[in-house]
Amino acid sequence: MSVNEVKLRKAEIEFEVRGTGHAGSRTFAIGDEDHTLGNCLRHVLIQNQKVAFAGYSVPHPSEPIMHLRVQTAKGSAEPGSSPRRRRRLSGEDDSMDVDEKDDDRMTAVDALKEACRTLSDQCDFILGAVEEALPEVKADRERMEKLAQSGAQDDFDEEEEEEEE
Repeated sequence: MSVNEVKLRKAEIEFEVRGTGHAGSRTFAIGDEDHTLGNCLRHVLIQNQKVAFAGYSVPHPSEPIMHLRVQTAKGSAEPGSSPRRRRRLSGEDDSMDVDEKDDDRMTAVDALKEACRTLSDQCDFILGAVEEALPEVKADRERMEKLAQSGAQDDFDEEEEEEEE
């Protein structure tokens, strides 16, 4: 008799930007992520005064996707950047309906990029502090990175064998 195994399926999408209208309001669908990243990004986004709203949801525990909603605040655009230039840089179509009174808003894509950089910097800082206090953590991380590099091919070969069965 075997134990019931739950195999998480891979998400159909890796990353998708959803929404129309002003570029300051978007929902990001991020595949193969859950509450861990969702709550971290929401927290970093909401600390940013350029962001009016940030929230996330995981539609269902068995679905490997997380939705992150970002709405930027009025007056949050970088000085000297035109609305047309911001839309072009964020990948928005120039023909989209944009409310002129909201043109001074930072794009949601830019807000998410900034939040990702901030979160990455925070993780690097914490990791550095832990490795300084506990040198064995640094040694363990370096050993795991070497194993991951050398074992990446072995893992790939094992996965192919499992698929053939």
